[in-house]
Amino acid sequence: MCVAGVVGLAAGGAFSAQASPESLPALTPAALLADVQSAQAPGFSGTIVAQMSLGLPDLPGLAGGPGQASVTALLSGSHSMRIWYDGPERQRVALLGTTNETDLFHSGRDLWQWDSDGHVATHSVLPAASHEAPTKAPELTPQQLAERAIAAINPSTQVSVAGNRQVADRSAYELVLTPRDSATRVGSVRIAIDGSTKMPLGVQVYPRGSKAAAIDVSFSHVTFKRPSADNFRFTPPPGATVHEGMPGKPDAPNTRAPGHPTPRTPTPQPAATAPTTIGSGWTAIIEFRSSQAQIDKATGPMLQRLKAVHGAWGSGRLLTSALVSVLVTDDGRVFAGAVDPSALYAAATAHK
Repeated sequence: MCVAGVVGLAAGGAFSAQASPESLPALTPAALLADVQSAQAPGFSGTIVAQMSLGLPDLPGLAGGPGQASVTALLSGSHSMRIWYDGPERQRVALLGTTNETDLFHSGRDLWQWDSDGHVATHSVLPAASHEAPTKAPELTPQQLAERAIAAINPSTQVSVAGNRQVADRSAYELVLTPRDSATRVGSVRIAIDGSTKMPLGVQVYPRGSKAAAIDVSFSHVTFKRPSADNFRFTPPPGATVHEGMPGKPDAPNTRAPGHPTPRTPTPQPAATAPTTIGSGWTAIIEFRSSQAQIDKATGPMLQRLKAVHGAWGSGRLLTSALVSVLVTDDGRVFAGAVDPSALYAAATAHK
């Protein structure tokens, strides 16, 4: 399971104790895998709750400030997210903080991102050739995590069906993936699969040798019907700061709140390279290359609190936990995976 899915998560009790599930027809692991890979829900909406217990060090700023609904804050603790889905051209995701939220609205070629804390809206128009949104939201849904886990299956993976569970008041199968490769820190992944639609409803990831899930993501409520079109429309509220710009490019100010001067257009910064994957399956390592300034901006004060390390690959900082390891080098490379640090050092040495 690649770390983009592990680190980009956010759930209390994916498989919480509820009323006994109704009996479901027996399915072999192969048949259940085939069903979940071919499942297509025309539309749905619901609430996803996540619990992150990655065993990360106590780092100031990791959990974010009061009410924060940022991606950085999703690395620890409990979080909630609402989702609306109406096919590849219409989605909405809302990350819910205690007192604020961050929303992503996608409808056709229009893409809006709203930050209630800063009262800032960013609008992008997607290329005509593609109406699929290059989403800025972290991959937090059970479907996305299940896809990554299933993609990591290799011949050494044991696949089994543990029985039925009750998730979001729906009866679900429990598919269990157990890597036999000792080089990965993933002990097992348990996926709750809806008995009717075959859509993943919850995912738990256990570190090797642990009886407690490090990642527990599930629907607490879900409705399988197409949401109203009103859910995907967004109009900036009065007084909001509005920016226009394509995702990944500097935003050009369009409308400012009354009384605020129009700022200068930001100086373009060199874009980070697209992530590449080193290896495959459960021991895959994701590599990013960026500038030190961009890394500092993304990590804030957290980076300097990490352990300083060095070797033939260079020098940098290391974050490690029961499930994931992340190496940030001083020359702007980032290596991450559900592996031991030694595997990251080897990758950094081979990919300078």
